[in-house]
Amino acid sequence: MSWQPVGALWARLPRELGDAVRPRIPAIARHCVEGVVSEIAECAEVFSDSEARAAAVELTRRGIERAIDRVGVPELLQNDLLADFRAQGRLAFHQGLSREAAQAAFRVTSRVLWRAIAAAGRQLQLSGDVLYGAAECLFGDVVEVTMALTDGYNAAQAESAGPAEQRARLFRLLTAGAGYTQADAGALAVAIGWRIPPRVTAVVFVSEPGAPAFPSGLLPSAVPADFVSDAPGALVACPKADLDGLRELPSGWSATVGVPVPADQAAESFRIARRASELARRGLITTVGPVLWCEEHLTTLLLLADEFLLDRLAGEALEPLSGLAPKQHDELSATLLTQVQTRGSAPEIARQLAVHPQTVRARLRRLAELFGERLDDPDQRLRIELALRAERLRPADV
Repeated sequence: MSWQPVGALWARLPRELGDAVRPRIPAIARHCVEGVVSEIAECAEVFSDSEARAAAVELTRRGIERAIDRVGVPELLQNDLLADFRAQGRLAFHQGLSREAAQAAFRVTSRVLWRAIAAAGRQLQLSGDVLYGAAECLFGDVVEVTMALTDGYNAAQAESAGPAEQRARLFRLLTAGAGYTQADAGALAVAIGWRIPPRVTAVVFVSEPGAPAFPSGLLPSAVPADFVSDAPGALVACPKADLDGLRELPSGWSATVGVPVPADQAAESFRIARRASELARRGLITTVGPVLWCEEHLTTLLLLADEFLLDRLAGEALEPLSGLAPKQHDELSATLLTQVQTRGSAPEIARQLAVHPQTVRARLRRLAELFGERLDDPDQRLRIELALRAERLRPADV
């Protein structure tokens, strides 16, 4: 069976079913609101007084009428109907309901309406196929209307905050990873005048105690940026262009630019930038100026991505050097790293280390005694090289 628009499904139902349900709509609307109030605590609080409950019944009545008007007539456009529900989503936000409560309220309403339609269909002795068709219509409405409610709710939520808070909220949403919808992000993006690009790059900012406030104008105005939380940052589409102003960062501020990623992976760029910022603070990554670009330090970031595993690797791969005096350890480590990197002869290694070839030959003999056949195994040589490189990046006293 091919997919059909919901309006076309309603049009296939017999008109007599709509005629039978229409006189019952006021009572159905009251039952819907009663069901919502009894099942959803948030709604019970919002509709506690008679005036609010009467308004909810009237709103529900109009919605049911719009649904039943589609029974047995040529397919009607859904735009106006969905616009009504987007408006209801906005209303739910301003009433203080959560998004989930608004969605749950419509599901309860659909269930009550289905019972009324089924009862009318049985009285008319309509076939099971017709009742099945009515259920399919209501299920389709739940999907489409829930999306419309969510769009309206998100738009109202985005509009309720000031521009700075909207930008910060979108930044936190996108860099949090899972747990947000495209509708959530899209509504906030529209509110700040930012089109979510295919790829984004996260920037992490760090300020020293006593640093001035982050200057306005260093970033484009319409980008997600958060300078309120404990992890200030921003998301940009074109790092080279959008971050040109960071050359004017005042004293006491630094920035770490992550790697470009698809927009739905912004959390990864943010994580990498934060890790690089931490390593720079510890002196394990150095940069010239206040801006650190992660793409220039990918090898270091990879080597130091998991320091626990790195310690395990170094402990096993470099165990033969563990009992040596510091000076001998440093000399043999330098010779070993050059050897596994170049596989060169003693004179070649000597030139790189600026020592006498005889000195290198003596060191190579000592390394052969310590490591034995490990130096002939490509996998072992790779492990040794990674451990030695990381050891150079991460001195023992850091």
